Amino acid sequence: MRLRSPRQTSLRQRLSIGLGTMLVPFLLLAGGALISFEGAIDSFEKQENVGLEELFPLARIEGLLLDISGVVNSGSTDSEAVSVAYFEQTSTDIHYNFKIILTRPSQLPERNESIYRIREKWHELEKLGLEILESKNKSNNTYGLPKVPDFQRKLQEILQNVQELNYRLIAFQNAENLRQAQLVRERVRSLVAIIFLLALTIAIICAYALSRSILIPLYHLQEGVKYLGEGNFKYRIKLRIQDEFAHLADTFNIMAESLEQSQTDLERLATLDGLTEVYNRREFNRWLSVEVEQSRRDDHPVSLIMVDIDHFKQLNDTYGHQAGDKALCCVAQLLRKEVRPGDIVSRYGGEEFAVILPKAKIEDCSAVAHRIRREIAIQPIRISSEVRIHLTASLGLATFPTDVKSEEALLRRADQALYQAKKMGRNRACLAAEVLRSSSG
Repeated sequence: MRLRSPRQTSLRQRLSIGLGTMLVPFLLLAGGALISFEGAIDSFEKQENVGLEELFPLARIEGLLLDISGVVNSGSTDSEAVSVAYFEQTSTDIHYNFKIILTRPSQLPERNESIYRIREKWHELEKLGLEILESKNKSNNTYGLPKVPDFQRKLQEILQNVQELNYRLIAFQNAENLRQAQLVRERVRSLVAIIFLLALTIAIICAYALSRSILIPLYHLQEGVKYLGEGNFKYRIKLRIQDEFAHLADTFNIMAESLEQSQTDLERLATLDGLTEVYNRREFNRWLSVEVEQSRRDDHPVSLIMVDIDHFKQLNDTYGHQAGDKALCCVAQLLRKEVRPGDIVSRYGGEEFAVILPKAKIEDCSAVAHRIRREIAIQPIRISSEVRIHLTASLGLATFPTDVKSEEALLRRADQALYQAKKMGRNRACLAAEVLRSSSG
């Protein structure tokens, strides 16, 4: 059976697992008590076996050392080769018993240290014994005789160390048996304390894990509601778990996405003209105030172009209001295409449009206006599949602060220039300065 990740478990499953885990210490207490009493009985037998396993190899080493002593001290020269072979075989047995002792555990701390010390002395004695036996094979048998007393002295020292270690192991074995009896009583007490601490630890861990699995998602949900209340509809809740909180987070994200879309739609309705998709009159007024104020602060010009479609009422009367709507949409698209990046196109009202040109001098504004007028005049407007018409437009231009000194005056002068363009025959762009010259003339 495939186990599911904790992130995929439900909150109900995690609570069930947490409560079930808290029952584990009580099961451990029952099993630990049974194992403890059984172990107390077995420990005495094991301790006795361990002692025998340690003492037997030591006794074996002691006997083999005595055998080697007889081989080295033998005065016979008829079978030196046999003596060397017997010495080497006995040495192998001694090494084997040393290995057995070292591979078996011991509770006596200094046992291994004593064994290593005895084994080092044995290595020296082994080397010396081989030298003595090999010297007997030579023609001059007196080579190794001076080393025999040294061999005997080292051998006695090793035997003494082996016996001392043997006595310490026996004494330790007796003390260990007494200590083991005391541990039986202490073990029961310790078992209860350990199980209690284990239960407390498991309870803390389970409580911490469960609280995190609940509090962290709740915190994220709370943050989401906070951002939502502040109007930040772009905030999304991301949880790594798959439970009831994840479903709540998904529902919250769907709701936030819907509110974000609604907000976008409302902003669009509040700022854009529903027909032409350019800024509406209210947004035009806001942008004009912003740009004029920016012009005063940064000491740069801002220009305004008023655009009015010529004979628009005649177009509506001839082809209908739907044709007029298509014409307005086409002109709006053309305006957005022909103005500079950053210029602001708005529908001022009816068939009239306004274009704000930030940081545009009168020369720049005039170039844009003439380009707009020319493109409107040459681009055919498709009313239907069979009907295409040509329109013209009149444009009025004014620049702040060159022509005027206030926002209201800028709008008024651009409108006057537009009226002058209409008066002069339409399909032309008229500057505010030309209106002043004509008035003074």
